[in-house]
Amino acid sequence: MVNLEAEKQCPVCGSRESGIFAHARDVEYYTSDKSYVYLSCGQCGSIYLQSPPTDRLNEIYPANYYSYETSQQLTSLPDRIKSHLDARLFRKLIRLLPNDDLRVLDVGGGSGWLLSLIRSVSPRVKSTHEVDIQERARPAAESAGHVYHNCRIEEFSSEESFDLILLLNLIEHVTDPGAVLVAMRKLLSPHGLILIKTPNVDTLDCRLFRNHNWGGFHCPRHFVLFNRQSIMDLGQRCGLRVEKINYTQGAPQWAASVLGWLGLRGWARVSADRPLYQNRLYPYLCGLFAIFDFLRSPFMPTAQMFVVFRLMDGAE
Repeated sequence: MVNLEAEKQCPVCGSRESGIFAHARDVEYYTSDKSYVYLSCGQCGSIYLQSPPTDRLNEIYPANYYSYETSQQLTSLPDRIKSHLDARLFRKLIRLLPNDDLRVLDVGGGSGWLLSLIRSVSPRVKSTHEVDIQERARPAAESAGHVYHNCRIEEFSSEESFDLILLLNLIEHVTDPGAVLVAMRKLLSPHGLILIKTPNVDTLDCRLFRNHNWGGFHCPRHFVLFNRQSIMDLGQRCGLRVEKINYTQGAPQWAASVLGWLGLRGWARVSADRPLYQNRLYPYLCGLFAIFDFLRSPFMPTAQMFVVFRLMDGAE
């Protein structure tokens, strides 16, 4: 481990003690040929991107980015299974909430298809709001009946609090995850819940594909990646306490790792016009690795994590 200059400070714990973890390229959308450097924090074990391309967001999130799809096309068995599991999770969380008129906020969910799913599982969900930085997602979100706010969560304010806030596969996309958690904490109702889903760096797929454009990098769109302890500690520093944390399957992460490796060798068709998730092998790989992760989950950490936070006692 070496002490790096201030701009290489860990965005999770603030340590400047880090070393090079891996080099990676964009093998999912081919937005550039640049090689990016990921660093490993010597204190908390989080992984973070050196010099994130924050001035190129419209480039690294192209128009065919997956979350801008107007709806989930549940044409494959893995898609249907995932939708079923998401719905089951949302029902469990809603049962923990006391109010009858629930307000739900989704942060970074694009067109709001997850909001549509959560609204379908309970008539208690009365108000659904989407916060996203891409204006292009507004028409689809509003046509689905969601209130759309084109801004960063750190800039968003509301006169009313929210009972459930979703941050699914988003916290890894920001340069300051602590600021995001603090902003969400301020929007949370006293008995509300924050649900976070994010990749886990302490997992088999990371070890296997670390030097082969690991899918968890989602390079260069994932700026910060956590392990179980580092995300729990960050939440506590931001005034949140863990209600529940568990590992879950990360089939898309596995599929991206494999297809990215095949694509660079010319064995799978992946390009800027045909991104990785549109490859015909993608749903089959997702199904295979979802089963694999579920089978190994009782014995070892898997590719992704769910974290449920509540307000810490005394936090405002």
